[in-house]
Amino acid sequence: MTSSSESRQDAGASLPGRSIQGSGSPTRATWPAYRVGLLLLAIWALIFSVLAWSSWQAIERYERHANEQVEQRTRLVALMQATLIDSELDAIDRDLRVVRERLIQRLDEPASQHARTMESSLDANALVRDLWWLNESGAPVATRRRAADLPIDPAGEAFFRVHVKAPARRAGDPAFLSQPIDAGDTRLMAMSRALLDANGTFHGVLVAYIDLAAVAALLDRVTASERLVSLLAHRQGGLLLDRADPTLPSETLLDWLRAGDPAQPVGRFPGVSGGHAFQYALARPTGWPLDVVAAEDLSLLSSRLAANANDHHWRLLIWAVVSGLLLLLVGWLFTRRASALEQVAISERRLAASHRRNAAIIEAMPDLLFTMDTEGRILDFEPGDGIPLLAEPETFLGRTVADVLPPDLAELTLSVIQRTLASGEVQTYQYHLDFDGSRHYYEGRCSPLTEASVLILIIDITARKQAENALEWAATHDALTRLPNRRLFLDRLHLAVNEFHRYGGIGFCLLYLDLNGFKAVNDGFGHAAGDQLLQQVAERLREQMRSADSLARLSGDEFVVMVSHASRAEARVVVDKLREEVGRPYELDQGEARVSVSIGVACCPEDGRSAEALMQAADADMYRQKRER
Repeated sequence: MTSSSESRQDAGASLPGRSIQGSGSPTRATWPAYRVGLLLLAIWALIFSVLAWSSWQAIERYERHANEQVEQRTRLVALMQATLIDSELDAIDRDLRVVRERLIQRLDEPASQHARTMESSLDANALVRDLWWLNESGAPVATRRRAADLPIDPAGEAFFRVHVKAPARRAGDPAFLSQPIDAGDTRLMAMSRALLDANGTFHGVLVAYIDLAAVAALLDRVTASERLVSLLAHRQGGLLLDRADPTLPSETLLDWLRAGDPAQPVGRFPGVSGGHAFQYALARPTGWPLDVVAAEDLSLLSSRLAANANDHHWRLLIWAVVSGLLLLLVGWLFTRRASALEQVAISERRLAASHRRNAAIIEAMPDLLFTMDTEGRILDFEPGDGIPLLAEPETFLGRTVADVLPPDLAELTLSVIQRTLASGEVQTYQYHLDFDGSRHYYEGRCSPLTEASVLILIIDITARKQAENALEWAATHDALTRLPNRRLFLDRLHLAVNEFHRYGGIGFCLLYLDLNGFKAVNDGFGHAAGDQLLQQVAERLREQMRSADSLARLSGDEFVVMVSHASRAEARVVVDKLREEVGRPYELDQGEARVSVSIGVACCPEDGRSAEALMQAADADMYRQKRER
């Protein structure tokens, strides 16, 4: 449209701040030197403030990360030590129970035979120093000892009196873990069990003396660091093992253990000498009345934090000096601006030529172009190829977007115009229109022309949108069966687990499906038949799904189903239906085929409270069924 193009060129030629008249230069005012100096000083202050803030943020991030590493390290060491001690004590207790059963079965045998029975258990565990069988009066019936010179009197210890004088403890048949026992230079801990036959008759106490020096050597495998120290204490107050640094006395840790809150098993406290602080973590072995504390000396961390802060301060100083010198250079260059006025005039003439070139480009563009005022009134337009105007071209000029566009699109366009004029920056928006039996997508780019008008360019992005949608679908679906793939299913599974943890209620169940006989179909009929079989299996499974359930193909002949808001019994009903559907004959191009399916079931929260645990449980159940076929 010629008239429209001319009006747009006239509007562009009169944009404020642009001169396209001849070669003369506009009048320019020169700032006084002190104003230039103040401006440069303000800029330097702003740059310095930004750099200082950035440096402070970096120091804080480094400190937070370092502290988190120390806390995680002490937590891990304490947990590893507790797990190690728990494992070793459980092993000793198992040996005690085995020896006790053998002794009960051979009560009539001589003491030498009993000693040989006990010797196998003593040799099986390096932590056990001595093994004693005491009768009800405290006299040894049989013993096996690594060192006979240890001054040990089991009958006088508290654990023996507990077994003899406390019938309730005998009835419960628990293992008893004693307070620390000092035998000369050797520090021991006793684990004991009552010897009761099938009739409940008490035949004495079986005692294993645990060498705490061997326990210390075991823990040293975990705390292989000069900065990490550890302590093992009985919950009734006795110190079993002290691997602490001299600046961290065991009394300090014991006081904390007595007064501390087990619900807050991490924290910090100061040492005694040198002013060192320590990060500690508490862990408790399962089923044993012990506390394990791991602590790390924070002096090295403090040194590193100080060095990091000093490094950032030096960088800040260097940047401040460099930026100041650069601004001084800018100021010097600014004083020479007068010599560049002729170049500015040349640039303005080039700008006018560029404006004329841009106008020619707009004429040749295939996109739809509008010029509108603040009220959305169409001042000018250039129709694009293949983009509908939604009204006759001759009726467009002078009408508002509310007259020619759908209400939602008109409201969106007006809001974009207001944002563009308010910010002075280009605003981009997208919308779609349905015509010719399909959906078309468009992108609008709104640029300010004057204080009261904008230029809107409409681009057809349908092909791009379709390509993006196709790529997104291909990334989350299986091309053969058109089912969701593993990635999309795991996203849905994680979402379901998170919703269960947040809202509770009825859980859900996973069904892990693996086809039986699929390889025979592939080998007998070929891979094309196998693909056809998988497609028919997927269609049968899809027909059995509710709208709230999720079905996906994991890989090969493996499928998975998430049955929402279902108990295990309800899931079993679904399993029977799926097994029946999958087991029906399949009509393939190469002939009839039959397969069956093994289905593993895992329900949340009974079989797991995370996506990984549920998948593993369902997979294990499926393989169990395969083995039982």
